[in-house]
Amino acid sequence: MKLHELAAAIDGEAIGDREVEIVGVADIASAGPGKIVMAADARHLAGAEGSAASAVLIPENLSTQRKPSVRAKNIRLAFGRAIGILHPQRRPPPGIHPTAILGEGTRVDRAVSIGPYAVIGDRCEIEQQVVIGSACVIGDGVRIGEESILYPHATVYAHCSIGARVILHSGAVVGSDGFGYAAVNGRQVKIPHVGRVVIEDDVEIGANSTIDRATLGETRIGAGTKIDNLCQIGHNVTIGRDVVIAAETGISGSVTIGDRVVMAGKVGVVDHVTIGEGVVVLGGAAIRKDVPPGAVMWGIPARPHREELEIQASLGRLPDLVRRVAELERRRGKDDKV
Repeated sequence: MKLHELAAAIDGEAIGDREVEIVGVADIASAGPGKIVMAADARHLAGAEGSAASAVLIPENLSTQRKPSVRAKNIRLAFGRAIGILHPQRRPPPGIHPTAILGEGTRVDRAVSIGPYAVIGDRCEIEQQVVIGSACVIGDGVRIGEESILYPHATVYAHCSIGARVILHSGAVVGSDGFGYAAVNGRQVKIPHVGRVVIEDDVEIGANSTIDRATLGETRIGAGTKIDNLCQIGHNVTIGRDVVIAAETGISGSVTIGDRVVMAGKVGVVDHVTIGEGVVVLGGAAIRKDVPPGAVMWGIPARPHREELEIQASLGRLPDLVRRVAELERRRGKDDKV
């Protein structure tokens, strides 16, 4: 692919030798001829210019005379697009492996690929260009929308709904029972969970993440939401559109999360709280009460970011304050004796 063709495809501007041939994307250290590398800032640009790469991808505020370049307004988006174009993901050909098991009344589009030892229950609907990897298990009455991908060992329990272009990575579990029990004479009695999970279009669920079905009604993941590996989404949770949830985050039951919320790693959320649109929750925070739209939260318990910074700064002065208080008490004791 010529440099100018790549630039047009990723919404960038080709500068220098527009006809140079680009065959792949590489990191600066390993790049060779035919490769394009990304330099997101001036520090990385020097390394990119000194590499063996044929071209460099740069943001609008940088320029280089040493190599042909593509200048892009959103360099990260352009970088992702370049990888997708030059290193396209291989999709398996349509077909059902002879070891796969399909239940009664299940409808599978002809353009679907189902891998070895996959098990699909009764009365399911699998739309066109869906890929179901080896050893996936799909329960009864599940619908999977077009172009969705289930990597090996993903599990979807009965009666859940998966939208279009959804990605479930290996070990992801959709529709397991929620963590609901009633205490009776010191013992825990299970509360049945008869709801379902609805995953809207363009959602990605990371490896070994779990999304519990509702007790009644539904657990819903909004369109465009991205959930990292090792996350837990409790029963009856509602997550809005274009939410980002990083690894090891745990969300308790009946939580409502607004659109475009960003949750960093290891965040914990107690049950029945509401997190407003556009909230940012920083790593390790514990949300214990409702959060208004647009807030930036941090700490245990989570507080507005600036307030938590002041608290953390104060904690650093505690040893000195303790010594000063002890000295004042010692002097006061002497004065009392006099």
